[in-house]
Amino acid sequence: GVIGNFGLAALPGLEAVQAMVSGEAALPPIHHLTGIRPTAAASGSVTWEMPVTEWMHDRYGVIWGGVYAFFSDAVVGTALMTGLPAGKLVTTSELTLSYIHLATPDVGRLIGHGQTIHLGNSLGLSEARITDDRGKLLAFASTRCVVIDVPSMGDMPIIPPGDPITDPPDPYLRPVPDGLNVWHEHARYGPAEVFEKQWKTRELDVGPVIRLTGHEATNMDDGSYTIEWPASPWFSAGMPAMYGGAISWALDTAVEGAIFSTLDPGEFNASIDLQVRFFRPPMLDGRTLTVRGSVQHRGHRLRVASAEMRDADDQLVASATGSAMLIPDGVDHLIAGGAVHELTPS
Repeated sequence: GVIGNFGLAALPGLEAVQAMVSGEAALPPIHHLTGIRPTAAASGSVTWEMPVTEWMHDRYGVIWGGVYAFFSDAVVGTALMTGLPAGKLVTTSELTLSYIHLATPDVGRLIGHGQTIHLGNSLGLSEARITDDRGKLLAFASTRCVVIDVPSMGDMPIIPPGDPITDPPDPYLRPVPDGLNVWHEHARYGPAEVFEKQWKTRELDVGPVIRLTGHEATNMDDGSYTIEWPASPWFSAGMPAMYGGAISWALDTAVEGAIFSTLDPGEFNASIDLQVRFFRPPMLDGRTLTVRGSVQHRGHRLRVASAEMRDADDQLVASATGSAMLIPDGVDHLIAGGAVHELTPS
């Protein structure tokens, strides 16, 4: 993927997005990591898609809300871009998601339809509907973005796509190694035992999605969860700073991990929503970002947690709040062969 395709910044926003849709412009690293790509663009609206591969699920076969957050940020951001003149970009200030249905491997693709609600000189609002191939609504997203100036780079050409690299193929196209989704009776372990066996003794594999992102869980107590998230170039949407969707994915992971730490064996937590606020973009310098989640409310059916991401210099990057519904017999449902989507609280 290409970081710094500055020829696009010299174009009006709609033309820049259409250059990615048509294949005239090389796509960024996040495309090669996950398969995410734009498929249509008009003034004020865009469509994106992303394949739901086995790399997107955890070792229980669940695709968490962070995947929706990763996908949605591109959709809502480029919807606003289509209305910008040359020399302008948007950067995400706030992203909110409502999760409606859990995605399952048979979804095939996530489809995102983004639409501009308001675009002014300094702020923009947009929304997106995330569906499956059949049009079933999976999530709804909205954003507030800040319009920024892009320094002139002179007359720079658009970097076109290069020859496909097939050895090895892009990460999302690689086969998931055997055994990553084998869990069976392990699903009945309590949170502390799962953490011990996954991250300390390494008796249990962490599952495909953690292999894909490369993050590590470093601590879990009752009501708190800490991960280290790599500032990897794979998380670039074309700029040298981390893509907002990747930041949101990391924060959702910490939120859900904190809620998971409070569960009894056999309980299942189904994500409901996520709200992210962005403060500064972390540079993709290969260092580690620390994300800490903590539970704020422990209801009988509803748990709420917050999370903060800090860079290697301990500067606050972003924060989030999210909630989940508790499904008391959710794990038994899965062990008995029940469908993941049947656990959705909606």
